[in-house]
Amino acid sequence: MINKQDIINSATNLGLKKGDTVLIHSSFKSLGPVENGASDVIDGFMSVLTGDGTLVMPTFVQKDFANAYETWHLDKPSDTGYLTEFFRKLPAAYRSDQATHSVAAMGKMAQELTKTHGHSAKRFGNMGDTPFSSDSPWEKMYDLNAKVVLLGVDFMSVTFRHYAEYLYIEACLDSIRNHPEFSRMKAALAAHNKPGAWPHVYNMWVYEQLLAKDAVKSSQCGNATLLCVDSKVFVDFVLKALLSDTDDVLWVCPTPGIWDVNEFVEWRDKLHAIQAGIN
Repeated sequence: MINKQDIINSATNLGLKKGDTVLIHSSFKSLGPVENGASDVIDGFMSVLTGDGTLVMPTFVQKDFANAYETWHLDKPSDTGYLTEFFRKLPAAYRSDQATHSVAAMGKMAQELTKTHGHSAKRFGNMGDTPFSSDSPWEKMYDLNAKVVLLGVDFMSVTFRHYAEYLYIEACLDSIRNHPEFSRMKAALAAHNKPGAWPHVYNMWVYEQLLAKDAVKSSQCGNATLLCVDSKVFVDFVLKALLSDTDDVLWVCPTPGIWDVNEFVEWRDKLHAIQAGIN
């Protein structure tokens, strides 16, 4: 049976401290029995961050994702686990108003992080143009260098990979924006409910590289292993790998027909040919 103090100890061992902004991806059941349930987990982290810090959790729509933009409402249940659903319902929590990749937040920066999410800015991407826009919590968390904590889940859960993918595609399109092939190249990319080329990032390869650089911290709490990485370290590493055409960073989908990594590689080769012509 673990309790709030065990959570405090584990969070401290990860290097979390007063004033940090922390995003938690979680499997609550991975901890094993918890004395006061989800409250101990949240209270433990908030005790470390204090009133100067901010705790953030993903409250995504994953069920019926194809219709997310039609069925979304601000009180829609979170599909990212028990802890996130408990958290978003707390009186002190604020939730961002976005259909697919909303977050809930509590603490000093909670209102600032969640008040806009694709409302005043857009950014093209495979899951719509609002999830990782420049006014999104994701960009704000990156700017704050939020700590990403994985509680009982592995690196595949790091959603910042999508933010990095969006930034990369934005840079690619910006480089040919005034070229006659711009519209055709953009149309060949994936969009929400539309198949196409996309640089899906393989987080487990990223994990191995960052682990070798001592950029990932770990601790233990109950039955769960906790991992922690700085959001800027993660995103900047992924962006550098994508921009340098490092194919190891690309995820070869284990399920045939979901996406084809070769489709993106061909798109990237065409992009480089266009860029060479411009230069």
